[in-house]
Amino acid sequence: MKMTKFFALAVCIFLLSFELYADIGNTATQQTCTQTGTDSTPVPPNANNIWNTGGLNRNLDRMVYRRNIIAYKIKWSTGWSGWIVKGVNDLYAFATPSTTPSGAIDARLTWIYFYDHEHQFISCN
Repeated sequence: MKMTKFFALAVCIFLLSFELYADIGNTATQQTCTQTGTDSTPVPPNANNIWNTGGLNRNLDRMVYRRNIIAYKIKWSTGWSGWIVKGVNDLYAFATPSTTPSGAIDARLTWIYFYDHEHQFISCN
C-alpha cells in the first residue's frame, strides 16, 4: 500500500513538472519585450505635459507610448543613469513642495524627465 502511494505521488510530480515545462516552452503565452532607444540613439524628449503632472501614476507609459514600460534609463548631462525599474526604484528622489494643502509635498516618479531628457526603455506588450 505504501509503495503504491509513493509510486502515485512520484507519477503526479513527474506529470506536474512536465506540464510546467511545457508551459514555459510555449512562446505563444509569453510577453514580447523590446528595447526602444540605446545609449547611442536615445529616444528624444517627449514634450507631453502628462509626464510632469502624472504624480505617482504608473500608467503614464500606456497613456503616452501605448506600451508597458518595465525599465528605463535617463540621459543626464553627466551620462546615462542606471536602469530604473518601474515599481522598484523609480520614485523621484527629490520632493517638490505642493501648493495645496500648505506644507504638503508632491511625490513623482523619475520618468518625469521623459518630458525634457533623452531616454531609452524596455517595454512589453
